[in-house]
This record gives sequence, C-alpha cells and structure tokens, in this order.
Amino acid sequence: MLDSNYLIINRHPQKFSEMRIAGKTAVFMGSDGKVLDFGVLALGSSVYAALYCDEVQNITFVTDKGGAQDVVTVLWLKEEDYVRALSALKDVLRMHFSPQNKKLNRYAEAVAEKLALGVKLRITDAVNTADMVECPECGMLNPAGSQYCLDCGAEIG
Repeated sequence: MLDSNYLIINRHPQKFSEMRIAGKTAVFMGSDGKVLDFGVLALGSSVYAALYCDEVQNITFVTDKGGAQDVVTVLWLKEEDYVRALSALKDVLRMHFSPQNKKLNRYAEAVAEKLALGVKLRITDAVNTADMVECPECGMLNPAGSQYCLDCGAEIG
C-alpha cells in the first residue's frame, strides 16, 4: 500500500506532493514546495511511449533523448489525483496512452532496452491473456497461434 505519491526515474523513487503542468512540462514538487531532483519531465518529442494502469494508479513514460533512454513512473496515492493527472497529461502530450496491466514497468523497461539497441517498436495495449500463449524461453505473451516469439524469436511449440 502506498503512503505517498512517487516519482520513479530508472528505479530511483522520490516522494512528491504535487505535480504541475507548465506548458509542455510536468513539474514534480516535494512537500517543501521545491522541485524534486530530476523532477522536471519534458512532455515533448522525447516521450516515446506513455503507458498507464488504472488498477495501480500508475503512469509510465519511456523517453528517448538522443540515444539516452529513461523509464519515468508516476504513482498516485489518491485516485482523484491520478485521474486528474492522467487527463492533464493526455491533453498536453496529445499522443496515444497505452492501457497496460500491472506489469507495465517491466514492459516499459523492455521498450527502453530495445530503444538503446536501436530497435524502434510499436507499443501495444494490454490484451486478454486468455487469447495469448507464453513463450517458453523468455515468458513474453504472444498471440495464440504464433509459431515464434515476437520478442526473442524462440519457437513456440
């Protein structure tokens, strides 16, 4: 159970008390009213993917700034703050926000790893796992009937 809002950049968490939108920037401030370390998120062309999970009140961004990738996760304690922030961020970014399941951070990290290797990918929304088959090599879910894993290329038998 959360005890606060959290801004997590590449697995380094900081508590924040307020997020403000200023132009195309999200600014995260601590309880002292000061901007957090690395608490300014540019909401422009560097945002490669925007993922969210209503169940855990989480929005995760994958950024790609000239070959440097970051995974920025924002967790909200209160549902009403999460809903308001999600709406505001969608308005500013004007890009598709992909609904995900609770594994969205691992998914975001996998996307960032691919970007670091120079691989550009299309982000897909979460799907019903009953319609999927798990890869025996890497555990990635693939559409039922797939012969090969879409992530690692292993044969799905």
